[in-house]
Amino acid sequence: MIRTISAFALTSLAYGYSPEALADQVTNLPGAEALNVTFNQFSGYIAVDGTSKGSKKLHYWLVESEGNPSTDPVTFWTNGGPGCSGLLGFFTEQGPFQPTADMKLQKNEYAWNRISNMVFIEAPCGVGYSYSDDDDDYTTGDATTASDNFMLIQGFLQRFPEFKENPLYITSESYGGHYMPTLASKIVNENKAGTFPKLNFKGFAVGNPYTNVYSGTFAGLATYWGHQLISKPTWDSYSELCIDAKRPAANAEKCEALVVQMYGEIGNLNPYALDFPVCTTGSPAQKRGRAQR
Repeated sequence: MIRTISAFALTSLAYGYSPEALADQVTNLPGAEALNVTFNQFSGYIAVDGTSKGSKKLHYWLVESEGNPSTDPVTFWTNGGPGCSGLLGFFTEQGPFQPTADMKLQKNEYAWNRISNMVFIEAPCGVGYSYSDDDDDYTTGDATTASDNFMLIQGFLQRFPEFKENPLYITSESYGGHYMPTLASKIVNENKAGTFPKLNFKGFAVGNPYTNVYSGTFAGLATYWGHQLISKPTWDSYSELCIDAKRPAANAEKCEALVVQMYGEIGNLNPYALDFPVCTTGSPAQKRGRAQR
């Protein structure tokens, strides 16, 4: 089980859960030994049908709400990509912990599990710890991913039946602009069909949703510019030739070169962690910002 990899320093034994759920309970998390953790966590796999029954093993990590887990919402989160692990959101965005430079963990004051039970998942099959022993299970698409995530939710609620009546939400970012609408449609349609146990579905949320390459690329670059990660001369040239021009298509080659240049200026950083400090004192990005603005 993945819990031996993501072991967790904790809390008391979780009472009231099924034996299958308790088998996934995280009890020792390296790096969190000094933290006063007051909520239970569970990490394991939900088997979903692929090329054979249950051949896809999709990884989840449940973090109880710090409010009232028995009545608070259950919110499923996955990152986009396609191909990004949901643990990216867990450790760098809205999860309960954040890694420190000395390889420890600290509490995240903006964690969503303050008000909701959070289930971080890694999808589709092949992302993160999610796996299959059959290579054919790694061929996927939006429709397959929606179906797999729907069955993951069904399997999760079988393992944790105490959450069946809780309000259920699904959330993601980036390519989640594809994942969440397709999954929401799947849930609504299946609820109407009545083939599976009805989900207490209340809605979905997406952050910076990626719908296509044209809007997605510009929106991403505009965000970088807003965070001062792109030099003003480069952005001004891009705006003039590729945004404000009457016939931007005529400047296609120049625009492509400017996009490459901007990504070069941005460097290697996590674009979803822009609310954290990204430029240390004396860094090239900070020096460039002082010199060019």
